[in-house]
Amino acid sequence: MIKQLIFRIIMSIVIATGIMSYIASINGIDIRQFLPTFERPKLPNLKLPTLPDIQLPNTDDQDIQPASVSKIYKWRDNDGSWHYSENLPEGVTGEKVIFLNADTNIVKSLPVPDKINAPIAPIPNQPGAQQQSAHLKPYSKQAIDKLLNDVRGVQQIMDQRSRDLEQATQSR
Repeated sequence: MIKQLIFRIIMSIVIATGIMSYIASINGIDIRQFLPTFERPKLPNLKLPTLPDIQLPNTDDQDIQPASVSKIYKWRDNDGSWHYSENLPEGVTGEKVIFLNADTNIVKSLPVPDKINAPIAPIPNQPGAQQQSAHLKPYSKQAIDKLLNDVRGVQQIMDQRSRDLEQATQSR
C-alpha cells in the first residue's frame, strides 16, 4: 500500500515536470536557465623548486672520491645480526668498511658447487595421488592434506636453499 502511494507520488511529480517543461518550451522559455550552474574551482599555479647545481670534484684531487662511490660500514650487534649502514652508531666499531660504486653491479653470484651435498628427495605421495588430485573437491580433507604436503615440500626446499646460501657466504 505504501509502496503504491510512493510510486504514484513520484510518477505524478515526473509527469507534472514534463508538462511544465513542454509548456515552457512552447512559450520559448529555456528551462536550463533555472538550473544551478557549477564552475570549476581555480587551482593555483604551482612552481616546482629548482635543484642546485652540483659540482663534481676535480679528478686531480686524490682524497675526494666521486659522488657515485659511497662508504658502507658492516658490523654485528649484540644479537649476532649483521648490519650495513653509511653511519656507525655510537660505541660500535665497524668490522669492515666497504666502498660501493653506484655505477657497478654489487650483487655477486654464488660460487658453483662442485657437487651437490644432499639432493632433495621428492615428497612421498600417497598411491594414486596424481589421479586423485584432478577429482578432489577444493575443500575436502584430501585436498587440504595434499596442499599441506606440498607446502611442507616447498619449506624443505627453501630450508635447504637457506643452508646452501649460509654455507656459501660463510666460506668467503
